[in-house]
Amino acid sequence: MKSGNTPQENPTTTKETTKETNSQSIIEEERSRKAAEHFAECRARCPKCGTNFCVSCLTVPYHIGFTCGEFKAYQASRKCRYCKEKIKGEGASSLPVFKDVCKNLECVQLMQKACDKILPCGHTCYGFRGEKECLPCLNEECVKKNPQPTHDTKEDDYCPICYTSGVGDAPSIKPQCGHICHVDCLLNRLRKRWPGPRITFAFCECPVCRKWAEAPQSPEVAAEMKQIKDTFEDIRKKAVDRLKYEGLDKDKRLHDPSDKFYNNFEEYALTRLSYYMCFKCKKPYFGGLKSCENVNEGQRDYKESDLVCGACASDNIKGGMSNCALHGKDFIEFKCQFCCSVAQWFCWGTTHFCEPCHAKQCKGQYMNKIPKDKLPRCSGPDKCPLKIKHPPNGEEYSLGCAICRNNKANVKPF
Repeated sequence: MKSGNTPQENPTTTKETTKETNSQSIIEEERSRKAAEHFAECRARCPKCGTNFCVSCLTVPYHIGFTCGEFKAYQASRKCRYCKEKIKGEGASSLPVFKDVCKNLECVQLMQKACDKILPCGHTCYGFRGEKECLPCLNEECVKKNPQPTHDTKEDDYCPICYTSGVGDAPSIKPQCGHICHVDCLLNRLRKRWPGPRITFAFCECPVCRKWAEAPQSPEVAAEMKQIKDTFEDIRKKAVDRLKYEGLDKDKRLHDPSDKFYNNFEEYALTRLSYYMCFKCKKPYFGGLKSCENVNEGQRDYKESDLVCGACASDNIKGGMSNCALHGKDFIEFKCQFCCSVAQWFCWGTTHFCEPCHAKQCKGQYMNKIPKDKLPRCSGPDKCPLKIKHPPNGEEYSLGCAICRNNKANVKPF
């Protein structure tokens, strides 16, 4: 019978391999022991600035995992620019710019995303593949000569988004604000959008200077930013209209020359009003005023499918006004089923919650299990926060168009 192409295990080879592995393990254990002893004897911390260093070779910071001699040999060795491990034999590429990249899969993937150019100064470009203009040199020597192009950022300085590795450890990008970060870190940050149910825009800001991290040199970053800007502009316009409807345009802060919001209606509207993204139509909708009482910032375990605007909710439950002939769908609202407030949440395709009632529901105080006669009673149109006559709490009710309701109540144009 033929044995086929399957290689047969050689007992002699197996024993030699096992012996070699065991010897290597013994060597590594010995190195670790020596490094631990050196750490205990030579690592010190400056009492004034808190910096840790080696009292023997004065290396700052202390070379954890190495004795002085081992660290010196490591520094002089050829290392992968990404994982920092020693490169034995040939690297992953024959291109001079990637001569210091090992064959580890993760490192090869980073190499494929990296810029393949060498800068005029002779150092490697740490930018990304396909960039129209190379990143300024991040080599310590070049940064020391001219720190302005990189804001004094060097290849070993942490990415300001992930804070886990240097900007030279992965393809990086320089947004228009000038603060360099990993391009994948920026993309991931933008793609994840806001962290909670309420729409916020801090995620698209540079974590260093708080300016929008725009980077038109990257088509992927530019595409994400365009979508974010479209959402921002939509909310900005709706917020200004809603500010007038809520009567907040008369707030004294807008008319006080010493206040930061003086005549700044747009910024004030965005600061005071909350918007959520409708799961169905993918458009932002008004969800109430921002305050400690009605905004639960810590709520992370929410379901996106529970966030539905009034227009889509009306269509889903086959009741209420789903469109206004004058103002469209943007101002269609529902009442919270459990109190006299405007709803922000639409759960299970049947039930509307305001922010406080939804927070109680999520914490185990199940509002939907409370008998109708035990729910808060409305005090009537004159004292009701909604200023309307509506069915008893415990029933679904469409408020219709908020602007038309306001005009009818106040007999004034909007």
